[in-house]
Amino acid sequence: MTAAKARLELSVEQLEAIASPVRLAIVQRLDADGAATAKELAQRLGRPVTALYHHLELLQRCGLLRVVESRKGERRPEAVYACVSARLSSARAARSDSGRRTLAKTAARAAGATLRAFSAACERAAARLDGRRRNTVVRHFAVRADAARLERINALIDELDAVAGASGERGEDLLLTVVMAPLPTRPEG
Repeated sequence: MTAAKARLELSVEQLEAIASPVRLAIVQRLDADGAATAKELAQRLGRPVTALYHHLELLQRCGLLRVVESRKGERRPEAVYACVSARLSSARAARSDSGRRTLAKTAARAAGATLRAFSAACERAAARLDGRRRNTVVRHFAVRADAARLERINALIDELDAVAGASGERGEDLLLTVVMAPLPTRPEG
């Protein structure tokens, strides 16, 4: 059960919803797993299930999650949640000043989650740092890009989006975050 392939154009409200570390973790987990109950999510995230209900309800209310089925639970039926789309775009939300501020906060949270996973992999010796099946890597580039080079970089990011966005049913769960921004410049004078 995977999320729809269509790209979801996020509103500022939706972008704000995933700026929360807990809600971002829920969306990331459902991106990897496809679908899960609150109890399954709690186990995978290492959180009490009672701490997730509010976040699941908010994500569902703002249109990021949906209930895809109901399973028989120990006492009552359990909702099975999935992301509405595995492909999220912040372009529409970032058209306003508040949207850009929210995007910056959300990007920082996503990058932070990836950095925490990176550190944990290194500490657990789960990191494979080289070879064709490496699962842990960091690259930092300060690039001067003319129009052609910038177009090529964006084409590679689009290719990465297509490959990473077609997540498989089996294999290792990875967080991959790409952040690109112009270098800040100091005002002259």
